[in-house]
Amino acid sequence: MHPFLRKLNGIFARGASHAPEDLPLEAVLSEEEFNNYSFVIGGLFTYFNDLPEAEKRKFVSRVHHFKTGKKFHFIGLEHQEDTSTLVSASAVQVTFGLNNYSLTHFKDIYILADAYHMEDDEELYIGHVAPEGIYLSWKHFLYGYSNKTDNINVAVHEMAHALLYNNFFAQYGIDNHFRLNYERFSNSTGPILADAITNRRSYLRSYAFSNLHEFWAVSVEAFFENPKGLRDNMPELYVALCGVLNQDPMTHQKIIKSEP
Repeated sequence: MHPFLRKLNGIFARGASHAPEDLPLEAVLSEEEFNNYSFVIGGLFTYFNDLPEAEKRKFVSRVHHFKTGKKFHFIGLEHQEDTSTLVSASAVQVTFGLNNYSLTHFKDIYILADAYHMEDDEELYIGHVAPEGIYLSWKHFLYGYSNKTDNINVAVHEMAHALLYNNFFAQYGIDNHFRLNYERFSNSTGPILADAITNRRSYLRSYAFSNLHEFWAVSVEAFFENPKGLRDNMPELYVALCGVLNQDPMTHQKIIKSEP
């Protein structure tokens, strides 16, 4: 994880003031627009296909609002509206249970053809979050949604990081439900993290134990990739994630409370 997110530890330790929620509007789309979005999203997102009709319409409306509020930069591949739609859908999937879902801080999303190097860094990246934007490898984005057995989904992982950053550094778009419950999440999952490190075994992949922020992002990956597996193997963690995201992916409707 990048150094700027380590600053969150200090915020948690001091306690943070809770900014007022500035709720985004949801777009009213025509039937044709809804069908077009549904066709694109449903071709890749089983999460979307499982939703009841009313929730599908809410999901599509949020995707449209999210996409129109961002600037998408394509590096090494051609600009495609469907690509922007699917990346937006990955963000909405993670934030679907929250009132503030649009990650207001992030105006720019960079979509690269494949894994990439960052400046002065020999390591290859498939995604990262920085103050200036969200970066994703399109190749690995597609892999994440096509492979449901490995609990790896770079889009979900990076959107989880972006959600955390947005709620502790942004001036607007703070979701008070998430902010309060993330602090509870970080406290309640401490023993889970310590136990996994001590015993050197866990249902989560080893990268989760790099630090608390990677534990969060990898846990969210597993939560959406294989919710039954996570619930069966780490039930306390699963319940904690349901609380902080206001979602239960094991249910048809997904959202737990309509007004968290």
